[in-house]
Amino acid sequence: MSRNTIAIGVLAVLAFSAVATSANAHPKLKSVSPAADVSSKVSPTQIKLNFSEGVIAKFSGLELKDEAGKTIATGVPVNDPGDRTQLVVPLPAPLMAGHYTVTWHAVSEDTHRVKGEYSFEVAP
Repeated sequence: MSRNTIAIGVLAVLAFSAVATSANAHPKLKSVSPAADVSSKVSPTQIKLNFSEGVIAKFSGLELKDEAGKTIATGVPVNDPGDRTQLVVPLPAPLMAGHYTVTWHAVSEDTHRVKGEYSFEVAP
C-alpha cells in the first residue's frame, strides 16, 4: 500500500468517528422548575428548563396548556445570563389551581433539536 492510500484511509476513519460522535451529542433535559409531576400551592412565575449543553433561546420555547387543553400565554424564552444551559420562560400572570402540561422544544448551540413534555400541578 502506498502512503497516500494509508493516509486517505486514516482520514476516512477519523472523519467517520467525528460524525458518529457528534450525532450522539444531543442536549438532554436535566431538570425542570416547577418540578415534573409535583403539586405546589404557589403559582410559578416562570418555567425553567435545564439542559446538558447550551441552548439557543431564539429557536427554543414551550407551550403551556391547562387541563382543558387551553393554551396559557407565556413570555419570550431567554437564556439565563450566567448559564446558557438554562432556558427561562416567564409567566406573565399567576396560574389558577389545576394540572398543566408543558410541551417544550430546544435547539442546542451545535444546532441539534430536541423536544419533550412534562406536567405539573398548582394545588388549590
